[in-house]
Amino acid sequence: MPARGYYEVLGVSKTASAEEIRAAHRKLARQHHPDLNKAPDAAKRFAEIQEAYDTLSDADKRRKYDEFQRLGGDSPFGGGGGARTRSSAGTTWGGADPSNFEDIFSEAFGHRGGFGGTSTGRASRGGPQSTRRQSPFELEATIPFELAIKGGTWAVLHEDGTRIEFTVPKGAEDGELVDANGRIDCMVKIGIGSHDWFTRDGLDLIVHVPVTIAEATLGAKIDIPTFTSVATGSLPPGTASGKRIRVKGQGVERVGKPKGDLYAIIDIVPPESLTDLDKQLLAEIGKRLPNPRTRGAWAKTDR
Repeated sequence: MPARGYYEVLGVSKTASAEEIRAAHRKLARQHHPDLNKAPDAAKRFAEIQEAYDTLSDADKRRKYDEFQRLGGDSPFGGGGGARTRSSAGTTWGGADPSNFEDIFSEAFGHRGGFGGTSTGRASRGGPQSTRRQSPFELEATIPFELAIKGGTWAVLHEDGTRIEFTVPKGAEDGELVDANGRIDCMVKIGIGSHDWFTRDGLDLIVHVPVTIAEATLGAKIDIPTFTSVATGSLPPGTASGKRIRVKGQGVERVGKPKGDLYAIIDIVPPESLTDLDKQLLAEIGKRLPNPRTRGAWAKTDR
């Protein structure tokens, strides 16, 4: 298998931002998590992804790794050849003997033996390495609806009483797997709580807006609650229940994706109580209005 560097493992460029690295890690970790992917090499691939992220998500480790690569260091992940520690100028990195490559890399980045955890023995240069992988485990946590929209930090208690914190990305989705902060052996599966007004459809927000019979019949300007403010919507005359009004760009934001929209679903609410005069007026109006059951498919129905 050809040697691969951390950036290649995560599928990002060497100039990738911290958010791009996190996003790539979230996607790949979920794809190759051993609990979700039954492929024979899923556990190994997952360990590779975790190790790469452990270095590139830490600014100091990433700086050292980039410097090491600039000076001619090979990928630490195995491959056809042995460790190469010489720079293009021919000098060894830090004056170290090439045979001590693993020690150099371990000191700089906290890894030994390439992917998969702590090496159980010293491998010959260019040869196979025996590794021990720390099995990842998965926790579940239900977070507030608002937190999934805005992003932030949340915590869950492990059964042994350990408090495990994790970062919720802005626009997190129900069922998404995220890393536990400061740990490479644990992932958290996010569940999203309900909201009094809003529901979600991917990155779109949905809210039901009640209107009166008069507003629906005659048309009106109505207030539509967004997640951060209030928008004004136009209700055309003759609006029926269930009509969707789109408020562009007022949905959920997620890095690397177009922002979602807000959809207001109109609910016509009849009055709960009427005076005798109100009933009389409505009855008179009703007599003058066309009966919708005498048109379209209803008109062809035998009754």
